[in-house]
Amino acid sequence: MRAIIWLAAAFALFSAPALGQDLVLEAERAQIVRLPGPAATVVIGNPAVADAVIHDRSTLIFTGKTYGRTNIIALDSRGRVIFARDVVVGPAQRGRLTLYRGPERQTLACAPECQPAPAIGDSDDSFARITAQQAERIAIGEAAADAANAAVAGPGLAGGR
Repeated sequence: MRAIIWLAAAFALFSAPALGQDLVLEAERAQIVRLPGPAATVVIGNPAVADAVIHDRSTLIFTGKTYGRTNIIALDSRGRVIFARDVVVGPAQRGRLTLYRGPERQTLACAPECQPAPAIGDSDDSFARITAQQAERIAIGEAAADAANAAVAGPGLAGGR
């Protein structure tokens, strides 16, 4: 009798994803899904909410982009559906702290110290200030890399042969 209960529990656990339950993703995080067969095409209902790429023909990598709901369908080379799921993208659940100051909201990533991490729904001022600082840091890094590459290439190699 116990074996039958264990088999029923295992069936419920391992067959649940195949029955079309929602695939839940965190925004700005990736998740790997193994397919039951080789995929040739992936269709995304709303690519602004989630993205999917075929890593190898039987592995998809999903990325949550912004909060919302969409669907993803994978087709084999004959056009048959081998994977179809609704996808729900929400906020990160681990290592995040949301700070409210009246109507203003700011999100922090805490691992181990808390640092600003702009997220959908943060106040406009906080979000704009932090993303501008991040863009400036990226530009400084790119300029330094360009200068280093130019120094390595030397004047004789710049602009052609």
